[in-house]
Amino acid sequence: MYIYKLIKNDNELLSLINYFKDNNLLSIAMDFEGEFNLHIYGEHLCLIQLFDTKDFYIIDPFTISKEALKLFLEDKDIEKIMFSCDSDASLVRKQFDIQINNIFDVRIIALELEFEKGYAATVNNFLNIDIGDKNSKKKNQMTNWLKRPLNDNQIQYALEDVAYLHQLKKVLLEKAEEKQKLKVVMKKMKIAGKEINPPKPGWVKITNWKKLSKKEKILLKHFFIARDIVAKKMNVPAVRILEKRKLVDLLYCYENDNQVKTTIKNKNFKYERMLYPLMKKAIEDAKKEINASPIH
Repeated sequence: MYIYKLIKNDNELLSLINYFKDNNLLSIAMDFEGEFNLHIYGEHLCLIQLFDTKDFYIIDPFTISKEALKLFLEDKDIEKIMFSCDSDASLVRKQFDIQINNIFDVRIIALELEFEKGYAATVNNFLNIDIGDKNSKKKNQMTNWLKRPLNDNQIQYALEDVAYLHQLKKVLLEKAEEKQKLKVVMKKMKIAGKEINPPKPGWVKITNWKKLSKKEKILLKHFFIARDIVAKKMNVPAVRILEKRKLVDLLYCYENDNQVKTTIKNKNFKYERMLYPLMKKAIEDAKKEINASPIH
């Protein structure tokens, strides 16, 4: 069982930063746990776990200011060793306008070594350490990280995700050097976690988006936005308002009011009642955009 220290306020986090610097602990393993539209609306940072090769730390972002988090995450002197940092970096960029600096992403090296699996498989392959089965990992990824207090299983799962990052960094760097890939790796490391392309809106991530006509894309965009308005207002995952497949179904029945009502039917009548007028407006707004576009 991993023993850890809980960092629960600004002063404790600032003291930790100073401790790292005073003791020349400038390479820290780091990972996040977050909420991604599973229990409430939107994406939220729920936990930061750290390991300095000797001690583990849990930072509770619910009790720490944005300014203190920014000071730590943007500190260029402290290297943050992560595994597949893009989604975590994107999360704090969107939620707090924080750009994590000085990231060493272990997965960048693994990919250069043509190993494309996840963290547990990478630990197993390169360190010969088994850290659990996939079902257990999936269960913890789906857990509610918003709840407090977190249980021991959640904490231990979170800490295990940083326990082997220093070892992985060392082993993978050696292998990259053996295969003469170190120069390529370090070049990619300079942009780890940076926003290379602007984030894509949610509607373009819907299955078969690229196969839709321009007219259908306009309609689907407006349907998606209408659903999102209700989800945000009710603070629930958007899927509880309407599944993505039903947004696509609306493309083929939006001219028929009865079919629209049937398609957006929800066991929670309050959601349905709120969505219907917004969906009607979405249809009208989409038609106006279609008529004004070159495709008409």
